[in-house]
Amino acid sequence: MTGREIERRTGLSNRAVMLALEHLSEMAAVDCEQTSSAHWYTLNRSQYFIQKALKPAIEAEDLFWDDFRKTVRRNVHPRPIAAVATGPLARDESAASDRIELTLVFATGRNRVRAFNSLEKLHEAIWRRYAVSIDPILLDTNIVNQDKYNALWRRVEREGILLFGTLP
Repeated sequence: MTGREIERRTGLSNRAVMLALEHLSEMAAVDCEQTSSAHWYTLNRSQYFIQKALKPAIEAEDLFWDDFRKTVRRNVHPRPIAAVATGPLARDESAASDRIELTLVFATGRNRVRAFNSLEKLHEAIWRRYAVSIDPILLDTNIVNQDKYNALWRRVEREGILLFGTLP
């Protein structure tokens, strides 16, 4: 991807991204191809750092989100039609008070109201398993398009991790 795409996805400043890419390029961890319109960066998958550090870290992160998805599905009843994670952990920020903003979308308002009963159990399960707190947002298909949720949907589009389901 391009340096600008990396900048956009990470939310880092242009200078921070360029310095990091320069350092990674010097380490031969990324290859840089210059075209007339952009610099294209590609991981050098045969480099020791990538094989022994980065690849296992990415795999561990994937395992975390897969396990988190299963924990949500087991503990929220009735089951939502979709679940999306946003917040510091979804943005890969390392904050002292890591938390996940969890948006749950239900088919009906009745299911959304009934799901409130399982939130305490979900909070406890997430805390005991990952030492992470959650900020749940419960929506139903009748209210997701209201203007007051526009900022939420922009955040979901920018940084959201779709845990399961499809968004309306």
